Order: sequence, then C-alpha cells, then structure tokens
Amino acid sequence: MSDLAIANESICPLPVAPLSLSLLVTSPIQRNIPFVPVTAVLFPLARVELPYAGLVVAGLDILMNFLVKRSLVAAPPSPPKAPSESYTVTLTLDQLADLIQKTSQGQAIRPGSAFQTASSAASWGDEPLFPDHLSFSLSISGPFGTFDGTPDSVFNVPLFQLPGVPGNLIVSVITIIAQFLTEQANINNNGGGNL
Repeated sequence: MSDLAIANESICPLPVAPLSLSLLVTSPIQRNIPFVPVTAVLFPLARVELPYAGLVVAGLDILMNFLVKRSLVAAPPSPPKAPSESYTVTLTLDQLADLIQKTSQGQAIRPGSAFQTASSAASWGDEPLFPDHLSFSLSISGPFGTFDGTPDSVFNVPLFQLPGVPGNLIVSVITIIAQFLTEQANINNNGGGNL
C-alpha cells in the first residue's frame, strides 16, 4: 500500500497553462509591398486553462499545414497567367497638356513611352497616408510553460477583410483610446485602494 502511495506522489501533475482566444485587427503600413510592417491591435476574448496549451496551438498549426498541403497536392493551382498588355494609364495635368499638344502637332505616342513610365511612377508615389485595408483574424495563443517569460505559440485564423477602410487610422485611434482607458482604470484602482 505504501508503494502505491509513493508511486502516486512521484507522478507530477500536467503543467496547466492559459490558452487565449483574441481578435486580431491588422492593417499594412503601405499597400502592395512584400514584407511591409503591419499595425495591429489585439482584443482578448476568452481564456481557458489547458494542459500543454502551447502544444495544442502547435498541433493546430501542424494540422492546418497538413490539410493545406494535401489540398494543393489533390488539386494543384493553375500556373499564373501572363499579365495583359491593356491597363489604365493615369496622367497628371501637365502630362495631359503635353499629350494634347503633341497629338495636335501630329506626333504619335507609342505604348511604353515616357508618359506611361511617368504615369506609373506618379501612381506609385500617390500612396495614401492610411492605406484602405483592414483585416480581422482569430488569434489562438498558448505558452509552453507556466512560468513568466516562457515563449508562446500563436495560430491565426483569417476571418474577413474590409477593403476601402483607412485601416492604419482606425488601428491607431483604437490603440490611443485603449491606452487612455487602461491608464484611467489604473488611476481609479490605485485611488480606490488608498481610501
């Protein structure tokens, strides 16, 4: 009987860590550039205590990777099509006046001329301050251990996007408001404790 009690005492309990569910709202700093920085704000939704929460998130990541790779093998994507030659040309007022003047003088403008090069450069430089794109994702995260400073594993599930919305502006305003409300809550809690 004592051997059974010693064996039960030697079994360590499973490390229980919090598994967090959050809403992740993101917006890129600039559009159409790979590896561009992203502004983000994270809204906590729920928290559940689970054994090996970090491994649960890592298992979700492995499962999704397997399913996506399997679907690509079953139905491979078609090769990308060559870009079409027809595209919209945008001119500044100076370029338009110059084009009208040259056309009235009988000079023909060929595709690939300086007008198209200048117009593509002008459209590139006309990037808005706040790109119109806002993405929402479900973020699932869990630490690998119960002590402070342990790394977390994170898995994001894209939910939907809102095109035509000034995403950076919205994320910045939400962050400022959240910071203000957090500071106010801290001041109120500290003031109430002193009374």
